[in-house]
Amino acid sequence: MLAQIILINVKNNSMKFITLLILLCLSLSARDIPRDSLIQGRLNIVNGASAECVMHKFYTQSGWVQVEGEIGRNGIDGLYYKKKNGVIKDVLVAESKWNTSRLGRSGKNKAVKQMSQEWVLRTMNKLIRKMPSQTYATLKRFIENDQYRARLFMLKPKSNNTIQISIYKIKNKGLKAFDEIKDRQLPPISIISPRNSFEQRMVNAYNDCRKKKLNKYLPVLTDTEVNYLLRDNYIQKKDVKVILYIDAGSQPLFGY
Repeated sequence: MLAQIILINVKNNSMKFITLLILLCLSLSARDIPRDSLIQGRLNIVNGASAECVMHKFYTQSGWVQVEGEIGRNGIDGLYYKKKNGVIKDVLVAESKWNTSRLGRSGKNKAVKQMSQEWVLRTMNKLIRKMPSQTYATLKRFIENDQYRARLFMLKPKSNNTIQISIYKIKNKGLKAFDEIKDRQLPPISIISPRNSFEQRMVNAYNDCRKKKLNKYLPVLTDTEVNYLLRDNYIQKKDVKVILYIDAGSQPLFGY
């Protein structure tokens, strides 16, 4: 269709159209359009980080104090404690997962499951070597004595532009393998019209993190384009491609 328009207008010697076409080509060539695999990889990071942001908001709003559990992009997603009379009395180790992602395995023959006690202690040892502190030493003692809570925090996109939080208790966490027992499954939360202040805080955490990570990992997108994408509960590769005019027949989405 575009080729037909070009031929018709060139035949009619429409200098105005030719000028506009040149400007359009220049504007498209000025954008560093990522390849498909890069877009998908970056979106995986954005979605995973968003689940982690919601998890942090969920626990810190109920009194848990968050400490850094990661070295770079590896480690414990959520490391928290509570104090009583100035002394640490409760420890929580949590891992966040987006959509259908599952816990991984490591070690020889992949025998050590993520979030098992052995895996947590290995990660704590790395943290202590990298950033030694009394707080980490205290948390490690709780974990060694199996006096801590372990949770898997799942965030899934659902129908009707909603997200859903599910929390799983980690049982038999002293073993390399363990059972996951669902603890809570919250009602789906609309990202367009949250029903209460709690849901609003979850949506704010979700969108604030998605916006920050999209700006970092897909800088080719403008603020207007990012805000458009945030209207959807689940940003996928095809959505980004439409925004960037990669899909055949895609039309501008702005002025909405």
